[in-house]
Amino acid sequence: MTETEVKLALDPAYGPLLERSSALATRARRRRLTSIYFDTEDCILARNEMALRLRRAGRRWTQCLKAGGSGAAGLHERDEWELERPGPTLDLSLFGQTPLAQLEGAESLHTALKPVFEVDVVRKTWNVRPRRGQRLEVAWDEGVVASTDRSRSDTISEVEIECVDAPPEAAYALAERLLDDVALRPSPTTKAERGYRLFRGEAPRPAKAKRPAVEPAMTPHAAARAIVAAAIVQLQANEDGVLASDDPEFVHQARVALRRLRSTLRIFRKPIGKKRALIWRTALADAARALGEARDWDVFADETLPRLVRGLAAPATAKRLRKRAALARAEARARARSALGSAAYGRILLDLARWVGEKDDAAGAGETLQAFATRLLRKRHKRLIARTERLRSLDAQERHRVRIDAKRLRYVADGMGKVFGEDKVDAYVDALAELQDELGRANDAATAVRLLATLDPPRAFATAASVRLARRMRPGARLDAIAARMRDSANFW
Repeated sequence: MTETEVKLALDPAYGPLLERSSALATRARRRRLTSIYFDTEDCILARNEMALRLRRAGRRWTQCLKAGGSGAAGLHERDEWELERPGPTLDLSLFGQTPLAQLEGAESLHTALKPVFEVDVVRKTWNVRPRRGQRLEVAWDEGVVASTDRSRSDTISEVEIECVDAPPEAAYALAERLLDDVALRPSPTTKAERGYRLFRGEAPRPAKAKRPAVEPAMTPHAAARAIVAAAIVQLQANEDGVLASDDPEFVHQARVALRRLRSTLRIFRKPIGKKRALIWRTALADAARALGEARDWDVFADETLPRLVRGLAAPATAKRLRKRAALARAEARARARSALGSAAYGRILLDLARWVGEKDDAAGAGETLQAFATRLLRKRHKRLIARTERLRSLDAQERHRVRIDAKRLRYVADGMGKVFGEDKVDAYVDALAELQDELGRANDAATAVRLLATLDPPRAFATAASVRLARRMRPGARLDAIAARMRDSANFW
C-alpha cells in the first residue's frame, strides 16, 4: 500500500498547545514505540531508497519495509508493507512481492543485514474525521534516534498527519487548522534519514541548488511548479542547519533558495496566477529579509571587518568592533531562526506544497514552454544588456539593481537546460554568475558601509574604512569582459 502523510516539526515546548488544539477534538492515545532499522554495512537498502525496520509497540511486533523517495515541504508518499511478527525477528520471505526481492543478491540478504540505528519515541495519536467517510491519523512522536552503540543520537519531535482514508488535501487542511494554535514547520526529513546520518557519522551539510526537473514538453505552469519544488527542496535542506548550527553557509544556501523561490514566483506570475504569486511572494518577504540580514552580518563579521581593522585600527578598537559585530550578528541570526520557526512561514510552505502537488496542469496549456521561455529570456536579456553598457556611469544602488536583474535572469535560464540544450544554457548561466559575483563584491562593500555605521566606530577609523570601501565599490575592469561574454553566449533562444 502507499503511505501518504504530511510531516511537521514541532518544538517540544509547544506540545501542550498541540494537545489543546481545537482541531484535535478526540482524546489522544499514548504508547511507546521502539524501532530497530536494518541494513548492510554499505547501506544497500538506503542506496535503493528503502528502509527496513522491526518495531515493538507494547507486546506487538511488526516488520515494515518502506520504498520510494519523499516529497518536498513535508509531503511524504512511499510504498509501505507492514506485517505482524510473533517476536523480535525478521522474515524477509514475507517481502517476496516487494522491491526488496528485486535487489541483486536478495536471496542472501538476510545474512548481511545488521542493526544500524534505533528509534525510541513516545507517540500520542488522534483520529480525526474531517468528513463522512474520511479518516486522518495525527501522531506526535517525541523521543530519540540513536546509533546502535548509543554513541551518537538526535532528538525527534514531529507531527505526522497520515491519510488513512482521505486525500492529501484533507491532511493539508488539518495542518492549517493546527497552525492556528501552534507553530509547526513542514519537515522533509524522515526518521530513517536522521538515523542513517548517525550511522554514517555524517553531520548535516549545507545544500546547494540543483537544476530543476524541467522537461521541454511541460507547460509554463508545470515548469513553474518544478522550479518552485526544487527551490523548496534546497530551502528545507538548509533549515535545520540555520536553526541549530552556527555554520554561516546554511544561512547563505537557505537565502539562495528563498531568492530562487521568490524570483520564480515573480517571473512565472502569469502562468501561476498574478494574485496567487503575489500573495506567496509577499508572505515570504519577512523570512527573505531576515535571512538577508543574517547573511550580510556573516559576510561583514567573517570577511570585511577583519580586512578593515588590519592596519587601520588599534588593537583595542579592533577588539571592540569585533565584539559589537558578533553581538549584532547573533541578533540577526536569532531573527532568521525566528522567521523560519514561525507559524506564518510554515503556513506558506504548506500552501506552496499543496500547489506543487496538484495533479491538474491545464493552466497555461495554450503556450509551449519554449515559446514562453524565449519571450521571457529575450526581454530580460535585452534590458540587462542595456544596463550593463552603462555600468561605469551607474551609482552603487543602480548597479545593485543590475545585479538583481542578473540573478533573476540566471535563475530562470538555469532551469531551461533541457529546453534549449544544456551546453548552450550553461555558458550563459556561467557568464551571468560571473557578472553577479563581480557586482556582488561591490555590493558587499556598500553593505559594509551601512553595517559599520551601526557599530559606532571611532571617527578616524570610520573615515579611513570608508575610503577603502569606496574603492571596492567602483566597477572592476573585468566587468566589460564579463558583459561581452554574456552577450556572446546569449544566442541559444
